[in-house]
Amino acid sequence: METEGIFLSHGLAKKVRIELGGLGRDEVLIETKACGICMGDIYVYEGKLPGGRVMGHEGVGIVAEVGEDVENVKTGDVVTTLGGPAFAEHYKTKSRNVAKIPSNVEDYALWISEPLACVVNGIRGASIEIGDDVCLIGCGYMGLLLLQAMPKNYINNLIALDIRDERLELARDFGAEHVLNPQKVDPVKGVKEIIGGGVDIVIEASGAYGTLNLATDLVKPGGKLVIFGRHVIDEKVPTEKWHIMGLKVLNTAPSFSSNFNKDFHDAVNLLRKGVFNQKRLITHRFSFEDSETAFKEASKKPPDYIKGVIIF
Repeated sequence: METEGIFLSHGLAKKVRIELGGLGRDEVLIETKACGICMGDIYVYEGKLPGGRVMGHEGVGIVAEVGEDVENVKTGDVVTTLGGPAFAEHYKTKSRNVAKIPSNVEDYALWISEPLACVVNGIRGASIEIGDDVCLIGCGYMGLLLLQAMPKNYINNLIALDIRDERLELARDFGAEHVLNPQKVDPVKGVKEIIGGGVDIVIEASGAYGTLNLATDLVKPGGKLVIFGRHVIDEKVPTEKWHIMGLKVLNTAPSFSSNFNKDFHDAVNLLRKGVFNQKRLITHRFSFEDSETAFKEASKKPPDYIKGVIIF
């Protein structure tokens, strides 16, 4: 079948017709209701990553058709998914990448789940232990989700860093005991004053240039530096310091996971239980008919922007 989708390339977000082809035995056809705008999508729009295709992997919708071997969902089910391309009125994905959500959902955008799977993977990868001091760099959408999912009941000190005070207020609300704005205070000095030394685990979730150096200065010798943010532009990192300090440097991208599909389904369960709550994080909704505005706004990142979603 044919459907209409958003073609993304450098500075371009336009609607095009695409052919989906036949439905595989283990595939599900989704009528899209919402799809989150990922930073990877924004990087494509900005020309930092290659594009030239219909993208989107944070889809939520209604099952329109199922393949012969599909047993976990049926036509009419409301679902959240992995995969896509979901910036389209209809898309296909494997049945294992589909999870049912409440049929009476009122706001589909709140049920996008792929980013939550990334967070589950990141928390698993960090292996936070009882009594650890943890510092999070970056309180954007993903950083705030990380805070929601952290095992705060057995973390010793949980510190959040961001250059926007309004994000730090959200970080406090989501469980950070201490917040610091690096543009107002020396973050290394500030963290050391709080805990008396280096941090057991630093999770870098901003993806901003230079934050890996800051993370290195914050972590203690033998500690963990968790690279969660996406650094699309190569940069020089302090490998000599990493060596001398004996750091455990972890890159918790989705491919780090031993089973990202399990991360996804576990994330959906946490969303059902209320561990994740995206009401205060999804700040912008855009119509599928106005996709160009959506990506322009997402690229500009105005002060009140945390997460944008395309609504179908």
